[in-house]
Amino acid sequence: DEGEYVYRHPGIGTELIINRKAEEAAQKVAKELGIDTTFIYEDAERGWKISRFVPGARTLDPHDADEVAQALQIAARLHQQPVSIDCPFDFYDDGKGYEKHLLERGPIDIPGYWEMSDQAKRLHELVLADDAPHCLTHNDFFYLNFLVAPDGRIDLIDWEYAGMSDYACDFGTFVVCGELSKKEALAALEAYFGRKPTEAEVRHNFAHVGLAGWCWYIWALLKEAEGDCVGEWLYIYYKYAKKYLKKALKLYEESGTEE
Repeated sequence: DEGEYVYRHPGIGTELIINRKAEEAAQKVAKELGIDTTFIYEDAERGWKISRFVPGARTLDPHDADEVAQALQIAARLHQQPVSIDCPFDFYDDGKGYEKHLLERGPIDIPGYWEMSDQAKRLHELVLADDAPHCLTHNDFFYLNFLVAPDGRIDLIDWEYAGMSDYACDFGTFVVCGELSKKEALAALEAYFGRKPTEAEVRHNFAHVGLAGWCWYIWALLKEAEGDCVGEWLYIYYKYAKKYLKKALKLYEESGTEE
């Protein structure tokens, strides 16, 4: 009699790619910070989860400047927390993991696939050399995972991919999944920092747009191979990977970082 609730049952194949103990730990941190007030309980062994249902909630509008600014400020707040969970996350490493599972089902003979893979490898080496801060990140940070309540409160839900990673991972996913333009992405980055970003910060964060697109593209290929239908998302991920892997590599080259 205290309201309505949501039960989450783990999907087929998620045990291959989801660390439920890390998800549970991140959910508890998010609840303590007030970033996700919907979380109630999770069984980390089985993946069962109970959350509070938010009546009248809608998802965030990725093209509303004010809502995007609030979302990126949530990311900044999360990233500033001196907390740690026992689960690393890296777009390149996870992408290669998805690739491994995909190869177990047969050869990958998609035109241009391996060229894109080589670009991701080069870009990954460059972002590692930046020695950027690592922190607790959400890693599925996009508009469908933000619940906007009728009173304007925003909760960030779905912490399945949470882990310790480069702070720019959340920006990368947000830009790709929200299909932001370059202008919108730059505005979002300014909201994150609370100031105009430096050229090095722009370069580093845009690199993660390319890596995010690449990682989630392979994830989508794997899900399709498992029998799931990801629909237009596969093309969206591919499109951003193809565009921003190349764009970011050019930015590093122009900066003299890539020899």
